[in-house]
Amino acid sequence: MRMQYFRGNVFVANLPPDFAEERLAETFDPYGIVLSATIARDPETGVRLRHGFVDIATERAANKAIEALNGRDLDGYKLTVRVSDRPTASKKPAGAMARHAPSRAATPMRAMAPLRGTAPRADRDSDAGEAVYSVPRKQPTFQVERRPLPRRF
Repeated sequence: MRMQYFRGNVFVANLPPDFAEERLAETFDPYGIVLSATIARDPETGVRLRHGFVDIATERAANKAIEALNGRDLDGYKLTVRVSDRPTASKKPAGAMARHAPSRAATPMRAMAPLRGTAPRADRDSDAGEAVYSVPRKQPTFQVERRPLPRRF
């Protein structure tokens, strides 16, 4: 059976208001390999909240970081560090939703007609006068930036 919680996931509360994710990763770096460090944001305003999550490679390293950093003063703020309750995998079994969904036989599928419309002359079918064209693929509305975490050697 798969684990429901990643053992190296650490919750950090009472962060300074101007604290950056890079600095959060640097704070936990001496205790083990930091896989990711994120500071929570308000979904409506985008303002950083004063708590975050750090994923450390091993449970042992996470426990060392919790022991060392819980209650530590950082820029005038006393940190609260504990094991996170945030699951990395779904708590429901894989087939749970399929059992409650209506069967496919109960909802027949309708055939989809090709999209028709006016297109430039070069794409038109000479007989029909209308062109069949595909809808361009939508681009994501967000941008994901992957960058390595800073390391001190």
